[in-house]
Amino acid sequence: MKGPQQILTIALALSPLAAAWSQWLPDMDSLVVRQDDGSSSQENKPTQTPTPQNSPSNSTPKPTGSNTPTPNESSSAMMTGTSKGGSKTTSKSSAPKHTSFNALDPAGGVAMIDPPTTAAMTLYRIDNTEPITWKWNYTSLQGTPSAIDVLISCSKATATWTLTQNMTFAPTATFTWDSNKFQQEQIGNQLPVEKYTLLVYDSETAFTDTPDPGYLAPYAGFQFGLYTAKPYSDLNSWNCITCSAAAGGPLDRQVLGFAFSMTLLTVLSFTWYVTGIAALV
Repeated sequence: MKGPQQILTIALALSPLAAAWSQWLPDMDSLVVRQDDGSSSQENKPTQTPTPQNSPSNSTPKPTGSNTPTPNESSSAMMTGTSKGGSKTTSKSSAPKHTSFNALDPAGGVAMIDPPTTAAMTLYRIDNTEPITWKWNYTSLQGTPSAIDVLISCSKATATWTLTQNMTFAPTATFTWDSNKFQQEQIGNQLPVEKYTLLVYDSETAFTDTPDPGYLAPYAGFQFGLYTAKPYSDLNSWNCITCSAAAGGPLDRQVLGFAFSMTLLTVLSFTWYVTGIAALV
């Protein structure tokens, strides 16, 4: 009897502790966390207590495995001009104007063929019915000009006349100019009888531009003269002012007599001064 009484006494003493188990110990479910085998990237992530449907969630977890770019990724894609798919969103960059050659290379030039620059200055009659023809080729040219402009300039008249623009480029150029027709078309800007300079340069540049290596430099190395014919004069009625007269007038004879008298008087006076009066007798 003593044994069962002791067991009953111990059970009655422990009954208050059993009743308080749910008050001071945590739930069994909170002590054991179930692992999700399908998402290894969220290992050791603390379990979030679900919130009621009517209350907003305090934190929204970032979805994993999504192709949606983050704000930083979107900004980067806009700056580089490409989307995530790789399509272009910006306009194409402008291509360089022309190829750059070695800075030590000379600029291209013009060499006259007809007429040659070694000959004397060529003269052309402005109102001549036969057109003027010039021919030249290019030297040290690496970049091909798109077109050529040809002008003439007169320093005395401080004027420039355009003969042609955007002439097709050819390694050997031949240009024909109808000066007579050109003169008739010039209203208020006639070609004077003067010396001129031929100007040849690239149509995409100005004559005052500094040439790039390998490209055509503005050319002004050929000079020529333009003149107009004088009207016809009858030789019988023509008087040459600069020519010596065959028969002089009364005034010319008086001048010659005075000069002869003064010469004779000078000779006699000098002889008398040197030898004395006896030498004159």
